[in-house]
Amino acid sequence: MKSHLPERLYLASPVWLQNLLVSTYGVLEHQRRYGGVYSSYLRHLEENKFKPADQMAGIVEDQLTITLQNAMENVPYYRNLNISRPELSAFPLLERQEVALHGEQFVNEKYKPDDLIALYTGGSSASPLKVCISKAIRQKTYAFWQSFYRGMDFEIGDRKASFVGRKIQEPDDDAPPFWRYNARDRQLVFSSYHMSEENLPHYVRKLNEFQPKIIEGYPLSIYRLAEYIVNNEVDLNFQLTGVSTSSESFSDFHRKTIEKAFACRVFDQYGSAESVVFASECQYGKMHIEPEYGIVEVLTESGELRREGEGELIVTTLLNDAMPLIRYRIGDLGEVADEACQCGRETAVLKQLHGKVGAIIANGDKQVPTAAIAIAFEYLEGIKNAQIIQDCADAVRVKLVKRPDFNPEGEKFMIWELKKMLGESLKITTEFVDDIPPEANGKYKMVVQNYYR
Repeated sequence: MKSHLPERLYLASPVWLQNLLVSTYGVLEHQRRYGGVYSSYLRHLEENKFKPADQMAGIVEDQLTITLQNAMENVPYYRNLNISRPELSAFPLLERQEVALHGEQFVNEKYKPDDLIALYTGGSSASPLKVCISKAIRQKTYAFWQSFYRGMDFEIGDRKASFVGRKIQEPDDDAPPFWRYNARDRQLVFSSYHMSEENLPHYVRKLNEFQPKIIEGYPLSIYRLAEYIVNNEVDLNFQLTGVSTSSESFSDFHRKTIEKAFACRVFDQYGSAESVVFASECQYGKMHIEPEYGIVEVLTESGELRREGEGELIVTTLLNDAMPLIRYRIGDLGEVADEACQCGRETAVLKQLHGKVGAIIANGDKQVPTAAIAIAFEYLEGIKNAQIIQDCADAVRVKLVKRPDFNPEGEKFMIWELKKMLGESLKITTEFVDDIPPEANGKYKMVVQNYYR
């Protein structure tokens, strides 16, 4: 179980010390992300970015064979399937719950456990999962991110403002500043939990002072700020080269509002903590699937698995050899197509995505988006899935589906995490249920908002 102690110590510190702690962490994280193989792999990605489709297909097929052979020989789960040939068609579909229940069986025996990094994800359905990666895999992932950011003319060290799920200060503390500074990466990290109408002017003033080159983060948090800027005709004294969004879906209306407020294009990104897929928008608005990160198939309504079409997305990593997930049911629905693009890239594109649906929990006029709430469910042990429901102004209820290995301490941790986002004034109750049925489209909904419209 994750400890609360580091966060408690941080929150008990004065603001000047919190900024120092954030910058110190930034120094350590910078080396973890951008050291090792990062630079060489980024050069590799840039060299391959505009290669013709037939050349990339050969590179991908060679990497797929290596990935499958490695899994068959070194990963207990796949070795026990007795698959005879390293071909994707020989592998069965992989359920998320199978990985959740038997995660250790998916770890490559070539790696020492102490050399791996554990990542936790609640997913878009709040179904907790632990995933292992290596240091090199983390660095390669950030090379993909930087290749994406270069489409916004952004380099590491340029100023950026981030609106993500990090807790800057207690949610009930409405005294600015609502941001902390990572000096190593010239990154201003804003709270997503204090964006009330009364507090938003402080956000705008700080952005005007900081003058970032890009804004990144949860789209519904960025939209909240953009809506205020548009409605109040606020003048900005900086010009962004782009707004980077990820982790939750949003509407064309949200996109247009953000683009109007900041006078630049929104660049959306789609990925997962499982290190199985990475897709991102180019300057012409097409969501390119990175061929060297993973393979995306589509399971159609008729039960066929295809490389193009509309249906459930089935993904296979080409990157994470430490815990390779093959033909993994990631839980999202979408449409994949091969289309020409003005940017010159010849990759498959994700035309539509019906997953990670954005919603919010409201406390007064503060709003916490789905992507932030998901963090509270990441460390739940023995939980199949979860759902948070708001029916009234002052309370939420959390539905949990237990597995036999349920750890009651996880429930306490979840409530603590939710309170640190939503505030002490919101009552939180827990309901244990046998099942949480999906929506009509087959997707599980993490947040159900019946009160705030």
